[in-house]
Amino acid sequence: MIKHNEHGFTAVEFLLAAVVFTILVIGLIDAYDSMVRSYTIARQLNQIYTVLSACPEIDRALEFTDLSSTSNCAPNNTFPAENAPGGSISYTPALTVTDTSSLSSTDPLSAYPDSKVVDVRVGFPQTPTVPVMELRLLITRNGIGQL
Repeated sequence: MIKHNEHGFTAVEFLLAAVVFTILVIGLIDAYDSMVRSYTIARQLNQIYTVLSACPEIDRALEFTDLSSTSNCAPNNTFPAENAPGGSISYTPALTVTDTSSLSSTDPLSAYPDSKVVDVRVGFPQTPTVPVMELRLLITRNGIGQL
């Protein structure tokens, strides 16, 4: 009877292990990249929400007659960038103020006389292809309603 020395791996076993290891590493890298992209988008959405949340407070503090499309809606619209020490990301909201008398008759807010509609739009400065977030406010002489 002939004894074989079975120390170590054969070339086929080593090649198979290398292929399996490579597939696992590629899967882990892909999962990590996906997680980083999701985190970045979630962080930007949170920052945009912060900017949008400041708009009703600023507009509420303004005199009804002074409210216009040039009103400043974003006192807190600059945030530190994570991957650029000392850098920042700024979101610039687009603010449009329209008297309800100027709205089309199909707009449900046209039924509120002596009021203004404030449309605020904020997008991703780094990713212009991502849809913008919007906030619509109905402001009357007596208060504010968020839609």
